[in-house]
Amino acid sequence: MSETGLRKRQWVSLPGGSCDIRMGTDLLDEAAPVLKGAVGKPRVGMLLVEEGSDEAACELLRRQLTDAGFEVAHATSVGGPQARTLDAVHALLRSFGGAGLTADDLVLAVGDVDVLSAASYACAQWCGSIPLVMVPLGQTALVEATVTPRGIDVGVRSRMLTLRPATKHVFFDMGLALPDTDEPSEDALMARVHMVVTAMCDAEASFSRLWDRTDDICAGDKVVLCEQLQDTMKSRGKILSSTALALRQSITYGEAFAAALVRLVGPGLAPSTARAEALRFQARLACGDGLFSVDDVLAQDELLDRLELPMLQATVDPDELVAAVREERFARSNRFLLGLPRKLGRVRLAAVSDERIAEHVAAWCASRAV
Repeated sequence: MSETGLRKRQWVSLPGGSCDIRMGTDLLDEAAPVLKGAVGKPRVGMLLVEEGSDEAACELLRRQLTDAGFEVAHATSVGGPQARTLDAVHALLRSFGGAGLTADDLVLAVGDVDVLSAASYACAQWCGSIPLVMVPLGQTALVEATVTPRGIDVGVRSRMLTLRPATKHVFFDMGLALPDTDEPSEDALMARVHMVVTAMCDAEASFSRLWDRTDDICAGDKVVLCEQLQDTMKSRGKILSSTALALRQSITYGEAFAAALVRLVGPGLAPSTARAEALRFQARLACGDGLFSVDDVLAQDELLDRLELPMLQATVDPDELVAAVREERFARSNRFLLGLPRKLGRVRLAAVSDERIAEHVAAWCASRAV
């Protein structure tokens, strides 16, 4: 299939339901029938837009809502983490009230991962749940916000308030969401990290499919990228919809270590690099405990390298890093558990002794020191 006229559709399992994901090019001018079918009888449709979004695309979506029979209400949101603060969410909920939205109405949200995550949180609460349709402005927004929306920040604590995703339909227009550049953006690199995390948690077959597609993904083949994004979304939905708590928890593989690194190194550290380093570190920690083979450690390393995810070079104090990782974990649990791979396609949370993590962090810091 050529990139022109590319169309793919995938139903993804969500906890308690499913989501219809449509991906390709020139999708938005076909949204009206889907929007109309998302509710019983169209009344009010809110168009929630990230500030600075493409005006032509937003106008097209407004017309699609109108064509579907909705009276259009408007709301805007800042992008980035500020969209996920309590104040921002409260403002969004007030806009719902001001527009008179009910559980039988609709929200059409356009934005980055943080805007869409905040919209998912707000829609899941409003009147018990209001239908949400997303238009992600990036690969990370697609992969995260649809199935694993980021939680709402509370004070200095990041991502503490979470709810089940509330998305009914997703339009991922690749012409709108993908930058026209040969160099991979941070958004693309973060999406690639999620591809690796998902494959490591799902099955060895998922890992193999991603491995086979890496060259085409890095070469900018949109057809192959679309196939991999679909594969990743389907796997993430399956993991999060599982009745097994251990499997659902595995999707956090590398989160605490990555968050701790960003805190210590500073905002100049790309989140994709931090998460990739977390995967490298935790694979070696699992190998040191005899849970993960050396060959599989090297296979994950090579997959990260093939996807052009760089290694970090920075001087980090090992004692501070251990303390930061422990603080990240204990903010959410009374037990110190980290996701450790057992084989390609299987990650489980496991207890790590103070001595073991101190030893491995010291070795990791020494290997990355500038």
